[in-house]
Amino acid sequence: MADFCSVPPKFLYPSTNVTSEYALGSQLTLNCTVQLPFSQNCDLALHWRKDDQWLAGDTTQRFNDNTTELFIFSTLDVNLTTDESYGVFACLVRNSTAIFTLQKSAEAAGHLGAVLAAFIILALLLLMVVTYLKCRLNVLLWYRNRYGDLEINDGKLYDAYVSYANSTDDRKFVNFIMKPQLENHHGYKLFLDDKDVLPNSGRE
Repeated sequence: MADFCSVPPKFLYPSTNVTSEYALGSQLTLNCTVQLPFSQNCDLALHWRKDDQWLAGDTTQRFNDNTTELFIFSTLDVNLTTDESYGVFACLVRNSTAIFTLQKSAEAAGHLGAVLAAFIILALLLLMVVTYLKCRLNVLLWYRNRYGDLEINDGKLYDAYVSYANSTDDRKFVNFIMKPQLENHHGYKLFLDDKDVLPNSGRE
């Protein structure tokens, strides 16, 4: 009997230590299948462990036809919900161990980075569109002032209607000071009218 208890168990699955990569949020089942000589006086228990923590698996046993060998089948459900869920899982029978090493998939991290980059780019584009719509005229005037004439098609023939008294001083101020400054330096279009216009009346 002592000889049976000293025989190391044979791991049918996994036959060697396993290292696998999974994406965050994955759900999987680890399978451990062991064959060992049967004796009632031997330790036949199978245990799961991660780091220093014992885990509960679903274990069943089956004998061969002449009841000389025992097959132990055990599964362990794993939910990879956090980074701490990854690590080294051990299937232990007596002094023998089968190792499952679960690592975080690099593709998952790369996919998350791509999503964040796309979101940032989209937010910047949206900010640029909103800024342009709110400051469109100022942008166009800045461009005209910096790079030369630019036809601003905003649906208006003129930007301002200027009515002034038909006097020498007013004509000089409007035509030689106001108009050059607003049209040549700021890009506004002025409609100049030196006719007398009464309040609340239209231009003749």
